[in-house]
Amino acid sequence: MAGSFAERYRKLLADITGNSSSNYGYSLRAVETAEVQLGLRIPDALRDYYLSVGRHELNHVHNRILSPDDLSVSQRRLVFQEENQCVLYWGVRARTTAVDPMVFQTMDFEDGDWVAETRCSQFLPGMLCWYATGSMPHAGYSDQMDAVVARRLMRGWPLAGRSGVHSAFVRNGQVVCVEESGAGVMMSLGTRSSKDFKALVSELGIGIHER
Repeated sequence: MAGSFAERYRKLLADITGNSSSNYGYSLRAVETAEVQLGLRIPDALRDYYLSVGRHELNHVHNRILSPDDLSVSQRRLVFQEENQCVLYWGVRARTTAVDPMVFQTMDFEDGDWVAETRCSQFLPGMLCWYATGSMPHAGYSDQMDAVVARRLMRGWPLAGRSGVHSAFVRNGQVVCVEESGAGVMMSLGTRSSKDFKALVSELGIGIHER
């Protein structure tokens, strides 16, 4: 049974998609079979993600969350995600006792250096939101702007998660991601309805390119 992180993941997915179905997780049997094959227990924050929302299609629209039977261990890292062109990989320490371990990124999971990003419970929701802003029914992105401006625009919005370069915010079905870009940042946003999209663009008061 999914544990303490699962409800947060389910709620976030429901906020993004408007669908509160509980059928987007892998089965406990699939996760436990993977753990036996790997010879380890998947850390809770990642395990709960698989059990609650890991099968949802958003997990494959850009970077790919690997299915439980595709998980592998390399350089003492449990590799669970790959970039869509297999340029980057993400993993956690394979033998960690942490409930919510740090996520690391590498360009070569067999022989590369691993760079720390953020905790699993922040990374996974942050990535989910980023994928959403590229695939929701109504979506767009800004030009590069000063990070101070973006922080002001997001004031009062609840933080849903973050990765190394993304900070994600969700409010009533409206999703905004702030992404580091050169010397500044870019904002991407998505909504389920045209009305909400127009309202969000009006509220932000910045130029948005619709996807």
